[in-house]
Amino acid sequence: MPIIAISGQHGSGKTTAAKLLAESLNYKYLSAGSIFREMAEKEGYTLEEFTALAEKNTSIDEYIDKKTVEIAKSEKDLIVDAQLAGWLLKDIADLSICISASFDKRIERIAKRENRTIEEVLKETKTREKSEKERYASLYSFDLSDLSIYDLIINTDRLEAHTVVKIILSAIKE
Repeated sequence: MPIIAISGQHGSGKTTAAKLLAESLNYKYLSAGSIFREMAEKEGYTLEEFTALAEKNTSIDEYIDKKTVEIAKSEKDLIVDAQLAGWLLKDIADLSICISASFDKRIERIAKRENRTIEEVLKETKTREKSEKERYASLYSFDLSDLSIYDLIINTDRLEAHTVVKIILSAIKE
């Protein structure tokens, strides 16, 4: 499969699964979130500040999304890790996967990963997700709660990353 789109909310395990899958298949890996974070850092913004800026400046999301689609169209053997991967690549991806997890589990994972308090992560994540939902609806009319575009949906609340990858590899094989 040349292009695999992996979507999911922050802390769902999508990035871990995408990286492990890319490694397992010897595919290239592309992260739209990394592009966003690199842009924020380059401009001297925190993630929260850059999110607020993106609310006012649609060119940030448009640039990242356009770049993601362009790369996906020009590459083979690629794993695309992006919250909107399923939507942006629905006509390009050979397999579209949604990785999900409960809100509490996602907050717990982010706090642990970033060595931050639950309270900090809770506040930041609520702000980011509210902003993203509004921005994506405004920019693209995407309804992120519509899961009908995905070929495979995996709830990771009780699964380790290697198990998630085994499930995906099994789907690819079938």
